[in-house]
Amino acid sequence: MFRKILVCVCLSTLLAFSQAQADSASHHKHTAPSDDSNAEGVSSSARLKVPDLELLNQDGEKGRFVSDFIGDRLAAVTFTYTTCTTACPILDGIFRQVQARLGDRLGKDIILVTLSIDPVTDIPQRLKAHAQKIEARPGWSFLTGKKQAVNRILKALEVYSSDIFNHPPTVFIVDGQQGLWTRVNGYPSTAKVMKELDRFNGARAQK
Repeated sequence: MFRKILVCVCLSTLLAFSQAQADSASHHKHTAPSDDSNAEGVSSSARLKVPDLELLNQDGEKGRFVSDFIGDRLAAVTFTYTTCTTACPILDGIFRQVQARLGDRLGKDIILVTLSIDPVTDIPQRLKAHAQKIEARPGWSFLTGKKQAVNRILKALEVYSSDIFNHPPTVFIVDGQQGLWTRVNGYPSTAKVMKELDRFNGARAQK
């Protein structure tokens, strides 16, 4: 009888420990996309009041998020952090493909912007090394800044999360000239990002 009780206690302890480990891993892991997260949920374009706060790019150059780094150009904007090993590389990969599709247009009428959600870790030097690692070309800016400023921008765009491991994957397509922002939730295909950029570009051409 004593042996049976001991076995039951050991099994209960082992199960509790395994569950705790699983819960911990789930909490501390920025999860990769599931099938549902690949849905390209596109919201309608809206004029958003985005805080035009001072940030730094990967070269340490200062500028304001909206008026300087985006300006009056068309932009695709996303949010990642360099120590992420799951979801963020997927967003980087999408932007690398968009970069390839844009060709010589990148940095002229269309730009790419990646804002770090971990500005304390992602100082300009770290962002520059990351940009070089993923072969980002001129016209693709990586931004950081004071944590308070970054968080204000993230909250205004409704992409802020107190737990960076679980921040919502999001891409914005922006017409800086009109102040229009279109949100694409999840992990959009390269074709979807290009379609939204071309839609804005076509609207400009008709004016």
